[in-house]
Formats: sequence, structure tokens, C-alpha cells
Amino acid sequence: MGAVTQRKPFDEIKSHLKKTDRIGIISCNTCVRFCGTGGLERMEELASRLRKEGYTVEEELLVTAACIRDYIERARLSKGLTKVIALTCDAGWTSIKQALPDVEVIKANETLGIMIVSPGNGVLKLMKTYKKYKNRAGDEFGLLTGEPKKEKVLDLEVPK
Repeated sequence: MGAVTQRKPFDEIKSHLKKTDRIGIISCNTCVRFCGTGGLERMEELASRLRKEGYTVEEELLVTAACIRDYIERARLSKGLTKVIALTCDAGWTSIKQALPDVEVIKANETLGIMIVSPGNGVLKLMKTYKKYKNRAGDEFGLLTGEPKKEKVLDLEVPK
């Protein structure tokens, strides 16, 4: 079980940044990687896009799970970062904010709810949602891509 996330638009993330910011990116390598919204590849992709547009990305940190606060507290981040972009779920974002109280932490993902992952079927299923996304319970997404599945793969009862 883990969190289902969807990427926020690049322009929305950029709207929180200034060209003078010293930016760090922290990404989980578990749930958000399964959702295609984090992990090493997405972190490097975001850093590259920002650099191409003239932003200063000084730090890229991949952690197993940002919701495990010890991983964030033990990280040796560059001094003087002004913004950190969190490629995490809401729990990871909160953990980063608490561990780095003097840095603005920007949410790059929207958390929909919790999931079941089925690597053998290449799918993850949204099982329990935040109220805002209650109509999406039972939705399925491609593993590592986050692409919505047109046809259901997992025949699982979704709790109400």
C-alpha cells in the first residue's frame, strides 16, 4: 500500500519560483516512482527543464521514502537553498517542511489517496481516496507511468 499521486503542471510549479532562487529537488523512490510522478528519472527531468529555463537547481536528492522523516533529517543538503521542490506525496511534503522550516517547500504532486500495487499486472489501483477525489476510487494507472488505464485489470473490492 502507498499513496497515489499525479503531477502538477510544470507552469504551476514554476509559478512558485524566481530565477534568483537556489533550488533543491527531493524525490521519493517508492510510491511516487510507481505512479510516474517521482523517482530518479522524474527528478532529473524536472531539474533539466528548470535549468533550461534559467533556474538554478543546486541539489537533487533521491530518498527511499520522504515520509520517513529520518531520511530527510539525515540528508546533507546544500546550505542556502531558498526553495525545495517535493516530488513526493502529501506525507513526504509535510515531512520535508518540518525538517526544513527555513525553506519554502513546493508540492509538485497532488495526492489522490492510497493504492494497491500489482507489479505482475503493471498496474496500481486507487483504493481509498481523499474526499476531493471520491469519484476516482477504483481508478487504475500504469505502473511507473501513471497513465490511466482504460480497462480494469484488478478485480478488487474498493472500500466505501
